[in-house]
Amino acid sequence: MKKYKKGILIFLCLVVIGSLVACQSKKVPNKDIGETKETESNLKKDELIVSMGERIPHEFDPKQRWGMYNEAHIIHSTLLMKTADLDIVGDLAKDYSISEDGKIWSFNLHDNFKFSNGELVTAEDVKFSYDMLKEYGQHWDLGFIDKIEIPEENKVKIYLNEPRSTFWAQLTEVPIVPKNHYNDNYSQNPIGSGPYMVTQYDKDEQAIFEVNPYWHGEEPYFKKWTWVCLDENTALAAAKAGKVDIIYAIPEFADEELPGWKLFEFESNDVRGLSLPYVKPGKIESPDGYPVGNEVTSDPIIRKALNIGLNRQEIVDTVLNGHGKPAYSVIDGMPWWNPETAIEDGRVEEAKKLLDEAGWKEGKDKIRERDGIRAEFELYYPTNDKLRTNVAIAASEQAKNLGIDIKLVGSNWDEMVTKSHEVALLYAGGRHHPNQFYESHSPERAGYGWANITFYDNPKVMEYMNKAMTSTDLDEANKYWKLAQWDGETGASTLGDIPNCWLVRFNHTYLGDKRLNVGNQPIHSHGHDWSLLHNIYEWTWEENSK
Repeated sequence: MKKYKKGILIFLCLVVIGSLVACQSKKVPNKDIGETKETESNLKKDELIVSMGERIPHEFDPKQRWGMYNEAHIIHSTLLMKTADLDIVGDLAKDYSISEDGKIWSFNLHDNFKFSNGELVTAEDVKFSYDMLKEYGQHWDLGFIDKIEIPEENKVKIYLNEPRSTFWAQLTEVPIVPKNHYNDNYSQNPIGSGPYMVTQYDKDEQAIFEVNPYWHGEEPYFKKWTWVCLDENTALAAAKAGKVDIIYAIPEFADEELPGWKLFEFESNDVRGLSLPYVKPGKIESPDGYPVGNEVTSDPIIRKALNIGLNRQEIVDTVLNGHGKPAYSVIDGMPWWNPETAIEDGRVEEAKKLLDEAGWKEGKDKIRERDGIRAEFELYYPTNDKLRTNVAIAASEQAKNLGIDIKLVGSNWDEMVTKSHEVALLYAGGRHHPNQFYESHSPERAGYGWANITFYDNPKVMEYMNKAMTSTDLDEANKYWKLAQWDGETGASTLGDIPNCWLVRFNHTYLGDKRLNVGNQPIHSHGHDWSLLHNIYEWTWEENSK
């Protein structure tokens, strides 16, 4: 057998802290019985209240990408799972094997996994989950699956059209849902076989989780936990008032000192940067029907100038308060990343020279023009995300030094998805596997969900990625992933024709009660929320923590 390695009743309240704050009609918990931390201190604490943002990402439904960022195992099982060391081990599958040609994956399933309604998890549920997501086709790229068979009870065989070196990624992420109970309202009543179940979900207000009575594993220490949906400022106010136990703290709040609390900080490969549409307008139609192309960002010289001219470390220092690193790709620091692409940046004069030579000349207002077209484009960012807002502002200010005018547009994701192929977005990424690199740069995935939103298309890069994908040897696959980034002449990277300008890789920072033990955390992937909470069933409360 081959193994892959490394590879929270809520009530309306006003929170008072010195002065009245957070008058935002948000719901903040009273911890059920209104106890303060002081009166709790000598009691066994087996409930938690957390705040990781204003919304519950992916809302427990795989059709909305639930599972893609490590969160599946809170309420679901998957065939395989990643350990904190990023080893790949069995979950619902007690063991598995791969044929020599890499095209047949066979799984022997445990027979004691039960959904939160008491029904056994079966091979039929596995087949349904994968077939359903393959047919849906929006977020999960499962088109390489030929067929799924159930040769006997508790056995599953998945046949691939060709070898797929990154298939383990989906195997550790696709949540197994009950065939007989999955429907369009699944987010309101998700049924899974993980350690917790969702007992109440009030969209944009709260989600309450309690222990799954049919959970097969060791019972979690915390019997109940609640996520209250608060923005960053309200969450910090709630923390200071003793209304929550742990919050996500944006970098500018990370150094706040709260009595009895501490900073939890974890390295991540969670990156932020600009998506830059790769093609000119009017050349391509998108499967999703949204307009494609941008006259300015389609020029590789504009993209190159931004990549070498912007100063990433300055953004880390100012926006992140030092809690992070410069970013150069969506796979920084991973075994399949090409470190040659970590370029020296802030080369303003060199970037200006490139633009001059390409005919982009400064106008009277210092913004460049060529053939009557100004070097300007719109950058959309979600206004409810303070970190992205600050990165967008910083990038726009720096770009002016190059003669490029980035016009900021505050928006929301519902609108941004419709604009994603024709304007720049303050984009994000970062996973524990190379599959996102593939989906971000494959023309076959352009226009499907949030995959290749820029419509990037480089045949040589695709050639390398296909070789990496179909390799049955991971070392060989990693060689081709690196070549796809840069082979000395071309590649999807800062050295090549990358359709992005990645800027920062930020540490995930949280403020929480010092008595919390959040277990063994791996390097975090994209999403500060589920990255921390993914193993909440392993968390404990330690009264003697200092």
